[in-house]
Amino acid sequence: MDAFFRSLVRYETPIYILLGLGAIYAFRAIWVSWEEWRKAVFGLEKEIAYQRLRSRSAVAILLVMIALSQFCLVTFVVPYLPSITFTFTATPDLLSNNLTADTLPPGTPESDLLFTPPDDTGCTPNQIMITSLAPRQEISGRVSLAGTANTENFGFYKYEYRQQGAEDWVTIAAGRDVIIDEEFGSWDTSNLLPGDYEIRLVVIDTENNPLPACTIQVRILEP
Repeated sequence: MDAFFRSLVRYETPIYILLGLGAIYAFRAIWVSWEEWRKAVFGLEKEIAYQRLRSRSAVAILLVMIALSQFCLVTFVVPYLPSITFTFTATPDLLSNNLTADTLPPGTPESDLLFTPPDDTGCTPNQIMITSLAPRQEISGRVSLAGTANTENFGFYKYEYRQQGAEDWVTIAAGRDVIIDEEFGSWDTSNLLPGDYEIRLVVIDTENNPLPACTIQVRILEP
């Protein structure tokens, strides 16, 4: 199934071209059949022309339905698939760092050991970045998300979250338009347990290759 969705995205343009050529041929055949049926005089001749008109109309309708299905799958389904389907980039291990309780400044809670952002968050200035949240920011309720998703061969973007220590990412929403330092959605944290979370902005290019995600660590507080 993964390979199927990958093919739909990778060959989106050729698929539309083939369907368009097929539709042109089918509609031309419909026009010819319509003229034959309209000009037919005898009952049998008219019936044969009518059957041709019906069969060619069915082919045209089928091609249109395939094109609509392709559009809906690529636009509304693929961006919301679980991250494991399209994202194979390594996720930084937040727990692997050199800080210990002995190296922390006096008075620093030991819980901050688990909240030290990695050196490489994947954020690329002016290309893939979240600007509305700062690392280690404390948030609650509905949070507005803003940033930039503007890369070469841009396909679509999606933004996801997961609780710190969890393996799977949860997709919040997605979009197919380039965004440049603007709001691209929101994140409702009202129903999430308080604690440390990660949120990331993922960009997929036109070849369905995921780029390094911009990942921000935040802390959700009780409402």
